[in-house]
Amino acid sequence: MKPYCKNLFMVVAVTLTLMLCLPAVAQGPADLTVADPAAAAPAPTATPAPAPADPVPANPVPQLGGSNTYGDSWRVGISIYGWFPATHGTVGILGHDASANASFSDIFHTLKGIIPLAVEADKGRFVMPIDFLWMKLGYDKQIPFDDPNQASINVHLTQSIFTPKLGYRVVDGEHLKMDVVGGIRYWHLGQDTTLEPSGIGFSKSANWVDGLGGARFLLPLGEKATVMIAGDAGAGGANLDYQVVGLLNYNFTPRWGLGVGWRYLDVDYRPGGHQFVYDMIITGPVAGLVFNFGGGKPPVPPSASCSASPTEVFPGDPVNATISTQYFNPKHTLTYEWGSAGAKVSGTGTSASVDTTGLAPGSYTVTATATDEKEKKNNVASCSAGFTVKARPNYPPTASCSASPSAIAINQSATVSITASSPENRPLTYAWTSTGGQLTANGTSATLVATNADAGSTITVTGTATDDHNLSTSCTANVTVPAVQKVSEVEDWGECTFEKNPKKPWRVDNDCKDVLDKLALRVQQMPNGKVAIVGFTDQEEVVNNEQLGAQRAVNVKYYLTTDEIGPKLDATRLEPRKGGVKGKTAHFYFVPQGATFTQEESVTVDESVVKGQSRTAPAPKKGKKASTPPPNQ
Repeated sequence: MKPYCKNLFMVVAVTLTLMLCLPAVAQGPADLTVADPAAAAPAPTATPAPAPADPVPANPVPQLGGSNTYGDSWRVGISIYGWFPATHGTVGILGHDASANASFSDIFHTLKGIIPLAVEADKGRFVMPIDFLWMKLGYDKQIPFDDPNQASINVHLTQSIFTPKLGYRVVDGEHLKMDVVGGIRYWHLGQDTTLEPSGIGFSKSANWVDGLGGARFLLPLGEKATVMIAGDAGAGGANLDYQVVGLLNYNFTPRWGLGVGWRYLDVDYRPGGHQFVYDMIITGPVAGLVFNFGGGKPPVPPSASCSASPTEVFPGDPVNATISTQYFNPKHTLTYEWGSAGAKVSGTGTSASVDTTGLAPGSYTVTATATDEKEKKNNVASCSAGFTVKARPNYPPTASCSASPSAIAINQSATVSITASSPENRPLTYAWTSTGGQLTANGTSATLVATNADAGSTITVTGTATDDHNLSTSCTANVTVPAVQKVSEVEDWGECTFEKNPKKPWRVDNDCKDVLDKLALRVQQMPNGKVAIVGFTDQEEVVNNEQLGAQRAVNVKYYLTTDEIGPKLDATRLEPRKGGVKGKTAHFYFVPQGATFTQEESVTVDESVVKGQSRTAPAPKKGKKASTPPPNQ
């Protein structure tokens, strides 16, 4: 029995070596020492098999979870893929560990069967990636010792990896999308060993589940290509279970796509008691073909609607047009183009202005086109809106004119005003004409000055209000210019003497006041004309104060225009003048309108120099003895 047991132990050792290191058997048998040969046979192990990458999204660009294409309907993508890894790590049984390293070609030569499948179901922002990989490896190896009953050992290993996840898209930007996912990874390793030709065999398996959490990032590179970087990590049955995947996805059509990239998977499974060790790193390129279906109804083509306001205008009135779009990608900026047959349209955004100046009455249309330049298909929508140009009715402005005063003398002025308004609230301009006089226009008013040629006539002033459509209305106001009375001779109306008060020979005394009161009554009875007041001096006064005559004339005017109960006469009808040497008097001459005063050699007094006084006297001539007190004292 001992030789047979020894031979059986060698078979088990070779079996374990195949089980743990397949297909790296070419490296030679592992250096294992088994304390209990009977316990060696059922020990489970297997060569690490390719596991599926995360599903390649059929439409990883903005359609996933985007309302513009798929809305909230389910989309399902199915991937048939291949993983081409190399492996390296440690496997062990009953406290004995061995290094296991294999290239992809080694694994491929032992491959007996494979089912790679990945499915992803998405709805709105919810994502549910699921992948499953089943594969079977087989190896038939001659036993390296002589045993008449056992010539070879046949080993079949199966490996299954099932990874369902559920996630949510926390970032759904145009240039970056991010999903947070969580789930489990279920592992199954099975081994069947048969000794040939005796047919003695045994089998064993290991199963465990690891909880996972992770994230994946999608970076769109255009309308069809996307880079995906994903990773997850967890533990449970294994001490550590994590992976990192990088993929470049490209969609040939909305249904078919291809994904290529790299996957790195690391698992460290060491159950208690060191009965079994599976600490492996599996890494290599991955590629898959993706078929996408579902997603609800096909994308709704973009559309647009236009409006014009107001819809009825007169020629020259502006029309405002607007465009509203639907079913475009809200993250893209649209461009707009406006046009119209017959009208001028200006605008580059969602609104435009239509110039109707010069348009004939009739119906017109303004059109707009919205374009999404980032989209290649279904990226244009157009619309139009109509408006009507009506014939302008005859609604001219209304106007009325008035003159103040309505009667003026020659060289006097009157102000003529116009009050106008437009029933359509149009801006107005004004123009003025007259049948006589000198007219000066100033907007809504004009100034009329009567000339000698207008005497005895009525001047008609016409004001015209015109709106911006050249509709106008005129009104008139009349200004009467009385006829000029026949020029009469200058009349001598007497004089006032200054003899009784030698100390104040400039002062208007009571006798002079009586004369001046009567003079005021006569002037009040004359509608036109003026009074020339000529102040004289005698020979002696000229020597002492040559301005005394001017002072007497100014004082007379002062009395006639200044009174406690009001002026007796209008100051403009009194003209103080300085006469020559004729005595201590002030002579009065009535000068009718149109007449010229020539009766006395005199000059008009400068009343800014010689002031009217009642109790003071003018200053004496410089160098002369004063016969009277100086003025203003």
